[in-house]
Amino acid sequence: MKKIEQKAIKFIDEKKLIVPGDKILIALSGGPDSVFMLSFLNKYKRKFKIELAVIHINHKLRGGDSAEDEKFCQALASSLSFPFYLYRRNIKSFSKKNKISIEEAGREVRYSLFVSTAKKFGYTKIATAHNCSDNAETVLLNLIKGTGLKGIAGIPAVRGNIIRPILNLSKEEIIHYIDKNKIKYRIDKSNLENDYERNFIRNEIFPLLKEKLNPALENTIFNSSEIFKDINSFVQKKIEKFPKFSPQFFNGMLRFSVEDLQSIDKEIRSEFLKQQLEKYFRFQPAFNDFKKILSLIEKDTNEKEELSQNFFAVKDRGKILIFRNKNANKNKTVNKELKISVGDKNDFFSIKEMKEAPEKYSPNKKTEYISGDNLSDNFILRRWEYGDRFFPLGLEGSKKISDFLTEQKISPFKRKDQLVLTNKGKIVWVVGLRIDDRFKITNNTKKVYMLCMN
Repeated sequence: MKKIEQKAIKFIDEKKLIVPGDKILIALSGGPDSVFMLSFLNKYKRKFKIELAVIHINHKLRGGDSAEDEKFCQALASSLSFPFYLYRRNIKSFSKKNKISIEEAGREVRYSLFVSTAKKFGYTKIATAHNCSDNAETVLLNLIKGTGLKGIAGIPAVRGNIIRPILNLSKEEIIHYIDKNKIKYRIDKSNLENDYERNFIRNEIFPLLKEKLNPALENTIFNSSEIFKDINSFVQKKIEKFPKFSPQFFNGMLRFSVEDLQSIDKEIRSEFLKQQLEKYFRFQPAFNDFKKILSLIEKDTNEKEELSQNFFAVKDRGKILIFRNKNANKNKTVNKELKISVGDKNDFFSIKEMKEAPEKYSPNKKTEYISGDNLSDNFILRRWEYGDRFFPLGLEGSKKISDFLTEQKISPFKRKDQLVLTNKGKIVWVVGLRIDDRFKITNNTKKVYMLCMN
């Protein structure tokens, strides 16, 4: 038995990645790592007492090369008489539609298909060919980005039913083995380009670090990441032992009790907050964000901190409120007032005359329809001012904007950026919340305006 095979078997046994009777779906890209993993598991399938199948996703990113990868994988699976599952997906289109990076889009699509295929056809495990070098790149990338303890713990050997049987093997070891044994594989030429962050680290940073500082860099980082995994596991268990309390999440705002936060050890408050913000907002806070949020615990009420990515944290009556102001940049544009005429368009607001009102009104709060019968063609968009009043739709009489915002449970720090649309000095729309009852559409309405906050 070769040394690299012994090393992989020992790792699998230590991490209990495979048990007798497992049906394993192998993610095969055609590259050296996944080809080695398939060859290795096929060689020792009797030892492990397992069944194998292959899945390949054609990302349609590399034209003819992607088609050749597909053919190679299909032929390899066929030569071994393994079930083969093939999917073709336009990752570039998925990336654009969901406004995420190509890398993230590929990852989302891959794992979604891995999981659904395993579930549909009864596979107990999904094996991906992440190796020690991948792990080192991930750790360094996460360290640079400041993703916290979980990030520098690296790639987990097991997550749910997903296993990484060759995670402790370096790329160099794998290439040496398959070249020596004349095992064919495909080369993804895009990995040689530095268009992606990971490729830059792989092709530029790591070679220098290995040459100048540590030839065994991947193994050193792997050993460190194993320690960080243990520490992260300890921290998670510590958090779970605290009295159960759930932050409130309402109207896009996350609320923590200051008293509850104080009950958590200072050393792990940041990790707890990180989990909650990722859960509710998919927001990865920076180190300074945590400092700002936690500083509010000791401050007076109504203190405010501006975080990254247009997030804000506020202390208000014994609560820490965290929210994202998606219109922060837009509202800042309206310093005093903005004149808008019917038919005009700007970057974030438009008013258009319609032939008639829609049969069904959209639940979209950024769009409203009003009667333009008694209005001029010239509107003014501005921030609300103290003393402003309007006649809220559905209510009798007028109401101060300040009281209305309080009733709508708008945070004190969101209120100051609230916009109103006026015409002839009258408030027509408290933007995103309520139109004025005087300008509602009736059966007698002759002119309809559509108001749209883009």
